[in-house]
Parts: sequence; structure tokens; C-alpha cells
Amino acid sequence: MRIAVCDDNQLDRDIIKDFLHTYMTEKSIPNTITEYENGMNLIYDIEEGRYYDMVFLDIFMDQILGMDIARKLRNVGYTGNIVFLTSTAEFAVDSYEVEASGYLLKPHDYEKLCGLLNRIIDRTNIGHFQVSVRNTIYSIPFGEIVYVESRNNICILHRSDGSEYTIYKKLSEVELQLNESRFLRCHQSYLVNMSYISKADSQFELTTGDVVLIRQRSQKEIRKIYQEFASKGVKV
Repeated sequence: MRIAVCDDNQLDRDIIKDFLHTYMTEKSIPNTITEYENGMNLIYDIEEGRYYDMVFLDIFMDQILGMDIARKLRNVGYTGNIVFLTSTAEFAVDSYEVEASGYLLKPHDYEKLCGLLNRIIDRTNIGHFQVSVRNTIYSIPFGEIVYVESRNNICILHRSDGSEYTIYKKLSEVELQLNESRFLRCHQSYLVNMSYISKADSQFELTTGDVVLIRQRSQKEIRKIYQEFASKGVKV
């Protein structure tokens, strides 16, 4: 799970980060937490294709109100969870306008944070990959990603419905974002969702009819990883 914490107060950011780290460790949820003390930097990053499953956003910041940041995030196509942090309930009604997932009052309370996270995670598929296409952001469930291939300094994401998306990142960067055991870096140019593999030989044949190469010098080890994955009966 990728989380952004946007608050211009360092102490408040530290408290939320500590709470989140404790919760995610207890739940065994892989996570990365990125700090922002400036809401506009958060907007710029999301506009450039960075994706967060959840954004914790302080209402009162010096340069621009958190509510205005939330509106801008929705306007650029961000569809993830927004949780407001504030010392007053004054903006509680406004939070519905931006489809906020929660509203936490300061001083921070760990138990209340846990209750909110439980509700969000219960209703959210946290495994999504964000792709920006002509100013539109698509949030693609991990289960619909068949494989990603590297071509001439860009990557092509192949979706289960047959659509393709161009990603202006290195394959190693995409690999870090697809942080689930179903994804296997089987070749310098390929990252495959093992749920779609139908046959493993000198290369992987996929249920879509596509073929993905296996790194020659590591064929035995790569096939073993797939066999262990397949033995668990994991579905898309």
C-alpha cells in the first residue's frame, strides 16, 4: 500500500507515520509512506503519474487549504482514498464533496485511526496501478495486469481485456510499484503476472495467447518460483 501524508507540521507527520507503521506491521501489509509538507508538491507528483492508495491530508496548511488540495486531486483524476486531518469538525460536511474516506480530529488517536483504516481496507482493493493517458488517470487492478514489457526506454502494460498502456518509466520502477508475490521479473524486458501463466517451458505461455521470455541463465530458478506460486492455487 502506497500512502502519502501531507501536513506542514513535522510533529503531526511523524505521529501519523508512526501510527501507520504500527498498524501496517500488525496487519502484515507491505507499505511505503511518503511525506509532503506542501500540498502543491503532492498534486504535481500525482499529475506526473505517481499513485497513492491513500492520502492523509491536513485541512489547515499555510499555503493552501487541504480541502482545496483535495478538490484539485479529484480534478486531475485521483480516485484513491483521502483522509482529512484537522483540529476542528468545521469542514466535515465539505469532505463529502470530494468523496473523502474519513475525517480524523487532532490530537491524533491511534484507536480511531485503526478503526478508520479497517473500514477503508475492508471496502477497497488496495492493489491498483495508476497510469496517466492524455490527462486521464486510469487505476488498473493488479489482477487485470497480465504482463509488462520494456521497449526502447518505455514500458507497455498489457491488460486482461486486451488494452495496452504506455508507461514512461523503467521496468525496475514498475516492478517496485507492483509489490505483490504474483508478479515475477522473469527477464530483463518482462514482468509477468504468474496468475496468467498456462505453460512454463523455455518461455512462459499465457492464457491470453501471449508469450513471455524467461531469462536463459536463470530458467531453473524462475520456473521453480512459478511452480511454488502455482502450487498455492492463487487466482487472479
